[in-house]
Amino acid sequence: MSESNASFKVGIDFESVLRAISKQIYETPHAFIRENVQNAIDAVRIQALRDKLPVNEDQYRIEISVYDRIVSVQDNGIGMSEADLQNYFWTIGASGKRGREARDAGCVGMFGIGGFANFGVCNVLEVTSQTADTPAGTLTRLSEADIKAAGAAIPLVTVEPSNAAGSRGTIVVGQMRQAPNVDELKTYLKDFVRFVPTAIRFNGEKISQQNFASVDERDNLTPIGGTVEPWRSGNLTVAGRLFEDLGHTLVAVIEGLDRNGEQIELGGQLRFENGPIDVFKRGFKLCATQIPSTIGISGRLDCDLFVPTAGRDSLDAATTNLLGEIGALLETVAIDTVLDSSERIAQHTRIFRLIVKRGLINKMDNVSVRLADGTESILRDIKRRATEGGVGVFFGTTQNQALNQVMQARGHIVVQLSADRYRRRAEKSYLETYCAAKPFDGMIDCTEVYNDITRFERIFLSEIEQNIAKSYEVQNFSLTAGRLSEDIPTLVKEHTSNKSIEIFVDVRHGEVTKLQSLGLNPLLYTLISTFCHEYIGPSLKKWSPRFFGDGALNLELISKRRSEIWVLIKDDIGVVHRPGQPEVVTQKDVKVVNVGGEQPQEHVENQKHRLLRIIDEGHKTNLDGYYIRLPEKAFDAYGDLLPDCDTHGVVWTGNKVTFSASDGVSAQFQYDIRLDEIVAVEVDGAYRTQGVLELDRPQELYGGIYFPIPSILKRFLVPTGNGEIRLDLHCEWFDMRSSKLWEVEKSAA
Repeated sequence: MSESNASFKVGIDFESVLRAISKQIYETPHAFIRENVQNAIDAVRIQALRDKLPVNEDQYRIEISVYDRIVSVQDNGIGMSEADLQNYFWTIGASGKRGREARDAGCVGMFGIGGFANFGVCNVLEVTSQTADTPAGTLTRLSEADIKAAGAAIPLVTVEPSNAAGSRGTIVVGQMRQAPNVDELKTYLKDFVRFVPTAIRFNGEKISQQNFASVDERDNLTPIGGTVEPWRSGNLTVAGRLFEDLGHTLVAVIEGLDRNGEQIELGGQLRFENGPIDVFKRGFKLCATQIPSTIGISGRLDCDLFVPTAGRDSLDAATTNLLGEIGALLETVAIDTVLDSSERIAQHTRIFRLIVKRGLINKMDNVSVRLADGTESILRDIKRRATEGGVGVFFGTTQNQALNQVMQARGHIVVQLSADRYRRRAEKSYLETYCAAKPFDGMIDCTEVYNDITRFERIFLSEIEQNIAKSYEVQNFSLTAGRLSEDIPTLVKEHTSNKSIEIFVDVRHGEVTKLQSLGLNPLLYTLISTFCHEYIGPSLKKWSPRFFGDGALNLELISKRRSEIWVLIKDDIGVVHRPGQPEVVTQKDVKVVNVGGEQPQEHVENQKHRLLRIIDEGHKTNLDGYYIRLPEKAFDAYGDLLPDCDTHGVVWTGNKVTFSASDGVSAQFQYDIRLDEIVAVEVDGAYRTQGVLELDRPQELYGGIYFPIPSILKRFLVPTGNGEIRLDLHCEWFDMRSSKLWEVEKSAA
């Protein structure tokens, strides 16, 4: 037996730890060159601060050389002494860029991953460096062979004198395991450094020092308003100007930020249309991301407050929250501006998703509506005529147009409500509030109760009932099958006296009967779920404990209920994004379901396939295409929430594809997929390594959630022949309302 005061050192399998760190941070030569160039930029920025000179002076330079498998990055920044190389570059977790000088210089790196992470792609790494106050420089070298030879011990780094770095600066030389594609590497790196003010050359070609202009193609834009305006929300004030292009798309030019009375430099431009947000810090691109938005926001922003996670493909929680606040503020500004013009309203119909939620009904004067006689009128004119008296205002639907025209012929104003449910709700609310309008037929109601319902109709109603109970947790309701006036498929009646809900479903409506030919299989059940969320969900949200009054998901409540599988990531802790669950996908993982046959399918096996292909030649379901499954643990934790989200999209940048779903108010889900290759797609004849697309709602099939794969990304996510695709998966929810981020507990079943 050992003595009570005996001790021993903690053991470590260095090679295994190194493999885990390097694989997460530097997965490809693209990440290697991006991170080492960023370190070079930081070194030059600190030197320029010490010299009290601008970083764009000709004396500062960064040279990148790529030849065969050798990649070299050289700078003439502050350099490192032998002690610096040992304590910072070759020490995991240490960083020399966490002090005041580094912050003032605008350094990006601060995580201290160090040189070891380079072995994710390197066989041999050499770093030569010299500071201005030392007579000679230092060369350090480590190889994969050295690491293997050390076994469980810490490997030794070779050190010898060298003047190769000149009087001051650093040279990083990596021998890649495989020769990179030079043109692809240059294109990738240029996307990150094109706005960096320091001269950066790639094999002799300058790829930086482009002007970070506040707005592109200013000559094609018309200013709205004369000067820079302060846009305020709470403790946040953004200074900027609005412009409009020929298609009435709005562009916000950002020129400053005030938060809690502190003036902060913030610049860039945002277009109010769907696309990625490129996030920069003093001209260096941190990553491309997406802001939860209903009308769509894209563009670029540059600010010293922006902080990436280690790996540089995402942002920390504080930055994500700040971007969300800026996006929400500017979206409100954009919506107010859109509502000033009928032409802009016609261009941005998605704003009606937010008008009722944000109490903007009073700003709808310029909205154009169609009258029963086929003419159009703006709501302001209808309100004026109603206020003057002698005119009754009614609203109806196009299914009863003949009756509407009769009423209008008698001197009344009859408005044909929009087919879009969000716009219809906003129009109805405005007409009732400001025009004392009434439905032309008194009310929509059930005109016939179905008593002899078929087996299919009973199954349909049963699935609706289960969806309501599961997705909305509404208990006090009744479900009735019957025919409804106005030829609508559903009606939700609220009885305030006993706080109950009466839900009518026309199981013989065309939207329902078209599904019968599918037979009883998972496709049918997922379409019934979609039917429930589309037609009944909006009315049930205010009765559900899962939602706030504005329709936002109550993630705080849900996370407390699921504390055993939801992990809260505090926003004051630096988070290194984990690759998640590594998976290898082959053609065997693709499940093919054909719904184009004449005979309905009564049963389809309920296996958990990673990829799904639905063939729908008869266009019965509108689900034709490829789908990718949500990881099992994420489905258990979040799966029932995703169908409740109103907006869905996919963003790709570098080697990462992110599927997202948002409630359009404050909460957003992200499903990150990292690949072993860069996602470069051809757009207008040129290859781009980033982009964004809107998606249809994810589908619940075969006991899981499947996100649709856009055709443009098919070759990166769907294996062909004998090929295989390696996927690293990670899922998380974040809530802008509470500035919190959640992920799945690793031990969750």
